[in-house]
Amino acid sequence: MKKLLNIQLILLTASCFIISCKEKMNPMQNESKNDLIGTWHLTTKGQKIFDKGVIMYSADGQMTVLLSKKDSIVTGYSGKYEVNEKDKYVAHYRDYYSLLPNINDSTPPVWIRDYALSADKKILTLSPKEDRSFSLVWERVQK
Repeated sequence: MKKLLNIQLILLTASCFIISCKEKMNPMQNESKNDLIGTWHLTTKGQKIFDKGVIMYSADGQMTVLLSKKDSIVTGYSGKYEVNEKDKYVAHYRDYYSLLPNINDSTPPVWIRDYALSADKKILTLSPKEDRSFSLVWERVQK
């Protein structure tokens, strides 16, 4: 009886260990705003609006994005950013912008982007809430 109880205890401990390891191995469980920090290159193919770009998120809460089409017109903005981990969006507070179409005094100074990270945290997809007709896909630049 004692031997059977020991085996059950060992199996229970092993099961808990396996479940714990699986939770630690699931990167989406531990996703945080720190996962955005770094430099990302635009990889979206077939995009009619932009074909090249870079977005950078710094640890001190600043971001910059530059986008171009056929190496000519460059557009972009920079400012502070905040990540809402619960609702999976990042807010870009623009304090500077250049050649952005349809920007005027009534344009809100913040743009909300839904975000998704790949399991290996090397691919970032940003989808503008104000225009859901497209998403931009970014690949992390390796250090």
